[in-house]
Amino acid sequence: MSNRPGTRHVILIVFGLVITTGVVLFLTLAGREVWHYLRNREALRELISSWGTWAWLGVILLQAIQIVFAPLPGSLLSFAGGYVLGVWPAIVWLMLGVLLGATIDFLLARLLGRRLLRYLIPADKLTRLDSMIIHRGAFYIFLLLLIPNPLGDWIYYLAGLTPLPLPVFLVFVLVARLPSNLIEAILGSSAARFNWLGWTALAAAILALSLLYYFNQRRIEAIIERLATRKRREPAQPS
Repeated sequence: MSNRPGTRHVILIVFGLVITTGVVLFLTLAGREVWHYLRNREALRELISSWGTWAWLGVILLQAIQIVFAPLPGSLLSFAGGYVLGVWPAIVWLMLGVLLGATIDFLLARLLGRRLLRYLIPADKLTRLDSMIIHRGAFYIFLLLLIPNPLGDWIYYLAGLTPLPLPVFLVFVLVARLPSNLIEAILGSSAARFNWLGWTALAAAILALSLLYYFNQRRIEAIIERLATRKRREPAQPS
């Protein structure tokens, strides 16, 4: 038992080093070309279009990967997808990627159970999450998917430990994750028209929302718990 935290940290450190090394090598070899395309959206769109099937397949796979490796942020990918592809092509591929990643996480947790999560989540936190997820019902899972919360993408794994059927879970994922991905794609699509003032306002809004969330995580968690508890206590309506 004592070696699990060390194993988990080693996995995360190795993964972080691999990602960092890959990014550094990529920017070293193609940094100038990358900057050219970032400054010229039409040229970037033409490049992406020339990839054919690989373009939308890449978006789907990248979105799935960032969900499978839960600590990776997904907002940047949604923003970039909207910037390059436009809102509607991007949101279709992004949501397919979300559903693919959610399915992988769910099935991995259902197949491997707690053996998998013990290497990813500290034991004390996992025990607490069990009491939050497994014993509070399906509506609580939906709320955690819908509202930003400290669990983040770990909810996909944790849902696999519950009796919730996969098709129902995927409907929850689609309904709950569509609004945030749509907003981020819209922002990305509009980014080409931003001037320095627009970028400053966007950065300030993101910073303000991040700080607001950071300092109110416990309150958000308590609100979600109250909503889930109230839903479970509601009496069934007579037919």
